[in-house]
Amino acid sequence: MSEHADTSTHLSHRTLHRPMPSQLMDESNHDAEESHLLSQQQHGRPVKLVRRPTKGPIPKPVDYTSLLCGLAAGVCQAGVFNPYDRALYLSVKDSRPFLSKENWKRPYAGFIQSLGGRALAGGLYFPCEHFYLHTLSANESHPLSNFLAGILAGTTTAFIMNPLTTIRYKTWGRDNSSNLFKEARHMLVHSGYSLRPFFNGLNATVCRDAVFGACYTSLRLQLQWIFSLESHNQWQANFCAAGLATMLSSPFNYARTIQYATRSQEIQPSIKQVLVELVEQVRQQPKGLERWVFLQNQLRVGWGTLRVAMGLAFAHSVYDGLQDIFNKNQRINGRL
Repeated sequence: MSEHADTSTHLSHRTLHRPMPSQLMDESNHDAEESHLLSQQQHGRPVKLVRRPTKGPIPKPVDYTSLLCGLAAGVCQAGVFNPYDRALYLSVKDSRPFLSKENWKRPYAGFIQSLGGRALAGGLYFPCEHFYLHTLSANESHPLSNFLAGILAGTTTAFIMNPLTTIRYKTWGRDNSSNLFKEARHMLVHSGYSLRPFFNGLNATVCRDAVFGACYTSLRLQLQWIFSLESHNQWQANFCAAGLATMLSSPFNYARTIQYATRSQEIQPSIKQVLVELVEQVRQQPKGLERWVFLQNQLRVGWGTLRVAMGLAFAHSVYDGLQDIFNKNQRINGRL
């Protein structure tokens, strides 16, 4: 695996393998480009990093920098989209239109307090996906390996983040602010010193993130391959894949929210119970458009879906760009 990584790090880790007639010419041009970069660096001139849209196998993540790039992408996503997230939360909480100007006042209120958790939640998926894609597709990317990599990345993220997310949901449901450690102690005491409350929503979270990961990773890479998207246009495939993945996983996200709302001393409802009750509520609505509007509101399809699609496309572009820089620097330093 390491030997292959050394010989293929110049290939883009975001696209699938498809033989190209001009591949040999591209290889020689790339070698000349790297020699020029090395000459520039040796003479003290600035080095311009050029990203190439070459299709090929997934390179090995660059040491620990994969996680650092993921965290950086999570921080950027949290910072850029915090006004959107706050407006979306207030629109649901206060039952008013999303674009109401009241939702957009103090757009960065509470941002610093939640930055760490949101950076981890927003950036952990990318290094996990990168690792599993390289592990399963070291020699050549394949739709099935991409599908499995997405499932594994989503499942890994779900297991790591669920206890922290459970505590955060509890703090959001209180009128007075509470830090995570105080809330965790409160949950532990009121459950009779049982760890069960920290695993509320775990099954729904795993199902949601597995469905999301499978759809997002496999579809975005397939779209990149079908349309031969160059690196600066690949966000379009990521955007479309994230939107569809969000809609497909929305029933499990709804069940997850209901389970997170369960009191510490109570037993959470199963995913089946939550979804069966949702179906009954939909049936109680007048026929036609009213049923669709009710279901759309419950599953948060709309502004929430757009937020996830934009956030994933943006953050993944940040992650891929940082990884390209680290890969380029590693190749240059390896030849000096």
